[in-house]
Amino acid sequence: MDWIRVTKSGRDLTGLKGRLIEVTEEELRKHNTRDDCWTCIRGMVYNVSPYMEFHPGGEDELMKAAGVDGTDLFDQVHRWVNYESILKECLVGRMAVKGKLKWHMRFVQIAREASR
Repeated sequence: MDWIRVTKSGRDLTGLKGRLIEVTEEELRKHNTRDDCWTCIRGMVYNVSPYMEFHPGGEDELMKAAGVDGTDLFDQVHRWVNYESILKECLVGRMAVKGKLKWHMRFVQIAREASR
């Protein structure tokens, strides 16, 4: 079965049943095996496990970006490839912005102090 057929099969390729999530670096690092492989490209996180057998460069190349931001590696090899189209059914979500959570927590703290 080719990759296009897999993406059109209705199979859950994210493992999240259609939910998009905000992914922390800690969470991304947990998904670093052949059977559970997430990578980040330009701030978007993809479950590339289902794509492993279809990747023209092979599994070893995809595993170089397992559990980490693979943007630089991707750009070195094939910046021209439309990964968004190829992997759209594998989209897990967006990387959490580091400062965003800290800012939000500080905002909540200020709001609580102001309401006292």
